[in-house]
Amino acid sequence: MRELRYGRRKFLRHLFPLLQKVPEIAPAEECTFDLLANYEVSYSRLAQLLDHSGKTPPPDEIAFLDSMAHRQTWYPGAVGPSDFFFLTAFVGIVVPPRVVEIGTSTGFSSVMIAGALARQHRAKDAVVDTIDIRQQCFIDETKPTGFEIGQLVPELSPLIRLHVPHDATFLEELARPNELEIVFIDADHRHPRVLLDLLRVAPYVRAGGWVILHDIRLGTIGQQMKAAGQPTPFAMPFGAQWLFERWPFRKIDGGTIGAVQIPNEKSQVVPFALRLMSVPFEIEEKKADRASAAIYKAFEKLI
Repeated sequence: MRELRYGRRKFLRHLFPLLQKVPEIAPAEECTFDLLANYEVSYSRLAQLLDHSGKTPPPDEIAFLDSMAHRQTWYPGAVGPSDFFFLTAFVGIVVPPRVVEIGTSTGFSSVMIAGALARQHRAKDAVVDTIDIRQQCFIDETKPTGFEIGQLVPELSPLIRLHVPHDATFLEELARPNELEIVFIDADHRHPRVLLDLLRVAPYVRAGGWVILHDIRLGTIGQQMKAAGQPTPFAMPFGAQWLFERWPFRKIDGGTIGAVQIPNEKSQVVPFALRLMSVPFEIEEKKADRASAAIYKAFEKLI
């Protein structure tokens, strides 16, 4: 018990100085991929933002993206064309040895990430680790999570490792601290679930690395649909949007997808997270209490 009290006091001594350094909200740099016809222009712009000026997409990338954009079957909540154009370009420009994804769903985005890696010179070393809390896909519970991984482009499936049922804490088993260059979060979009996922992955992302967030306009789109009298096909919370909009460090806005950069001093994320926690949660009270406790526990690896 004495050791526990000492640990809490030590934690608070580290925490209080950080509360005096609440960073301001930073403006986002913009780079959207609205049309495949403009893919190379947007790619060049993103490459410049990521300090890879002059890099161009592989010769067969646009044809691959076109085939994916015109696939016959689409599932609700799937990553849309402009989003997977951005995701593909981002991964292809940075070319990490592996990417971790939080939130597998059908596995479509896992395939897109694997494709981006496979078209690069380090493809033989590339791996996509995708993590999902559900064994059965939430879009179609008659099918397993990640069921599209082996269907869409079978030759890419060896690059993808599916980890279910797990949440972002499973990264302790997969990665070393400060190892990863890109993590893609596309799981529970409710506040503060997205924040919790980011805090859990941040210790394993190198300083200056990136966390890509899907659906950073979802809440506003849902509001607009309701105001127009249109039914919403699923819950459209603000969690990812609030996190992205209020992120106080460098970030790139891709429209309905975006990327936030992990600062050099990761402890700076803590006061931001505490400020975001003052925004009313989008989950019920009992789950909110558990989420709050998990967030404070995640702070321990950042300070």
